[in-house]
Amino acid sequence: MLYKDLTVEAVTDVDKAQGIVTGYFSVFGNKDTDNDIILPGAYKKTLKENGPESERPRILHLYMHDSYKVLSKPHVLKEDKKGLYFESKISQTALGKDVLQLYLDKVLTEHSIGYQIIKREVDEESETQTLIELKLWEGSTVSWGANMEALAESVKGEVPNMNRLITKLEALETAIKGNYTDETARQLEISLKQIQQNIVTLARMAEPGVPTSDLVEPKIDVTADQIIKGIVLNIKNL
Repeated sequence: MLYKDLTVEAVTDVDKAQGIVTGYFSVFGNKDTDNDIILPGAYKKTLKENGPESERPRILHLYMHDSYKVLSKPHVLKEDKKGLYFESKISQTALGKDVLQLYLDKVLTEHSIGYQIIKREVDEESETQTLIELKLWEGSTVSWGANMEALAESVKGEVPNMNRLITKLEALETAIKGNYTDETARQLEISLKQIQQNIVTLARMAEPGVPTSDLVEPKIDVTADQIIKGIVLNIKNL
């Protein structure tokens, strides 16, 4: 099984009272970081066979692609013009309650799919893979954990990555004051430190005359406000 992240904000709505999250597990037509393009219709057969309206609805909504951390079976899962749209009523487990609150706190904003390729076309010249038909096993709510290293490798001109990190940092700072289970609280602390560290790294990479090879992994001994003030100054110099 392969995994593919949707690295744009993909949450349409969160209804806390009903425990329902709506959004997209994937989108059509854009070339992702794997040089893959998913075509409309790629999920048509798999949804007919195992989607919510099929005789054997088996596609799950997971947390971090972990089959032991099931959040829901989407009650709506369909293709529209944008991509693979879903609606899930999150189970009222301790994990489910934490995940729902993390959505509301805007800490969790991204999704991913677990899939197998059934039919594809490969353009060797452009090194692009067009995915024509996929077998979908699950859609997952994911954090930025898997993308941290990629973000740290961002080049000087990629200001949007800095802005996304700052937005995530602010959301985590708010969320960490909330009422979560001990395990989730520990994960929030780890994520907060990771993002602080990546912001510092990106800020130093933006400084004129600092070669990437000379960067030393910084220790975080400043506050988030100080980090943000520093990053703003560096952005102005880009």
